[in-house]
Amino acid sequence: MSIFLEFIPNLFLALAFDFILYITGAGVLRVISFGLFKYQLHSYSKYKEFKGKANNGYLMPYIVGILFYALIIVSIAWLN
Repeated sequence: MSIFLEFIPNLFLALAFDFILYITGAGVLRVISFGLFKYQLHSYSKYKEFKGKANNGYLMPYIVGILFYALIIVSIAWLN
C-alpha cells in the first residue's frame, strides 16, 4: 500500500503538466490560426472531468504545447 501512496503525487504532477501543455497548445493554436481554431480553455477541474470522458479534442493542443516548450528549450540552448 505504501508503494501506491508514493505514486499519487506523481500522478497529480503528471496531470498538472498535461493541463499546462493543453492550455499552452490551445493558446498557441488560437494565436497562430488567428482565431480559426477555437479549443475551449477549461478550468482544471473541468479539464480533468472532460479528459476522463474522451480524448478526441485534446491531442492536437497537447502536441502543440509540447512542441512549443521544446522550441523554447532548443532556442535557449542554441543561443547560449
